[in-house]
Amino acid sequence: MRQADGMIVAEAGKAWAAEQEVGSLAANGPASLLSPSSHPLCLPSSPPSAAVVGYAVYMGSLWAAQRLSPLSSGYRKLSAAERLEWDGRLPSTLHALVITGATVYLFLCSPTFAEDHVGDRPFVLRTSPLSDASLGFSLGYFATDLLLLVLYYPSFGGPEMGVHHLAALASVAAAALQGQAHAYTLALLATECTTPFVNVRYLLDKGGWKDHPIYTANGMALLLSWLVARILLFLKFFQHVAAHLHEFHLISPVSRWLIYLVPPTLFVLNLFWFTKILKGAIKLLCKPGRAQPEEAAPAAVATPDAAVELRKER
Repeated sequence: MRQADGMIVAEAGKAWAAEQEVGSLAANGPASLLSPSSHPLCLPSSPPSAAVVGYAVYMGSLWAAQRLSPLSSGYRKLSAAERLEWDGRLPSTLHALVITGATVYLFLCSPTFAEDHVGDRPFVLRTSPLSDASLGFSLGYFATDLLLLVLYYPSFGGPEMGVHHLAALASVAAAALQGQAHAYTLALLATECTTPFVNVRYLLDKGGWKDHPIYTANGMALLLSWLVARILLFLKFFQHVAAHLHEFHLISPVSRWLIYLVPPTLFVLNLFWFTKILKGAIKLLCKPGRAQPEEAAPAAVATPDAAVELRKER
């Protein structure tokens, strides 16, 4: 046991030394942070710098949505609060696409989080320039969205959205700034892949396209993506956490408790929302000529995840 404990401490020391080396390289100047060869997204590898990019992308896409949305006749019929909600769909969709692409690459293409990865770092301490950039980008997104939620409350989201964003922000900030549990935080952020389908559903609903076949097709895509990303992959998540509990003493108490509490809570909510989406989908297929707003509506609000999830599925 003493020998095993010594090996773990040695591994943690090597991981710390590697992180210090990365930090010293980052300190050499902006060129090292913005190197396009560091990862596929060409985002700054420093989480604070990537957070600034996340903020800029959010505000830029919101500005674009506010100027392009009036081209839609459905948008012009909406109230001021509904227009704000409509415009917020573009930033959330862009964030979801970026994070989904990053997590797919990190888990399926990169060796960083591979089970057969050869290296000195324990799994809970593994990081990469892309994971740093992705978490920083999400940090900027959630911070900006939470700020707008407070400024435009309740038009931009209710109390459940605020609680979700606070949990998402805490989880992402802890992982990004401490360099710990990147894989687990990114796995929760990967559930953002359902956000585009939720957003498309909202736009089709408000735009008067509920009777179009594309509305039904999008609903089926939402149902399938929800089942895979928010139900089945969560089971794999819990299995992986259980297999690596022996490494959790290497991360901070804050990171540990966020992993212990946030994912189970999100899983219960995901199951509840999935039953609502499934019920609405069954009624929609059985009665294709009639809209079912009472049962379909939960699918639109079915994503105050966070984040640990975390999204705001707007």
